[in-house]
Amino acid sequence: MVIVRLYGWLAEKLGWRERELGFEGDLLNLLVEIDTEVKEMVESGRLLVAVNHQIIRDLGTKVRANDIVAVLPTFSGGSLGKRLRD
Repeated sequence: MVIVRLYGWLAEKLGWRERELGFEGDLLNLLVEIDTEVKEMVESGRLLVAVNHQIIRDLGTKVRANDIVAVLPTFSGGSLGKRLRD
């Protein structure tokens, strides 16, 4: 299972903050599974994606069981690590 966490206005928009998904594949396909608009917002730079607490820009990155994927709005300041663990 992959744990997907949504943050900020995105969680409010989609109506959930965390889900476990039986998924293995690339990050692009995971984003499409979440919502095609989410994929488009990541591609445009409006949203960031982190896998296991590291920001990932390559949507071809493989996602495997036990990975934690966070999708969050862009931000400034603060500690990314702390925000991802909250």
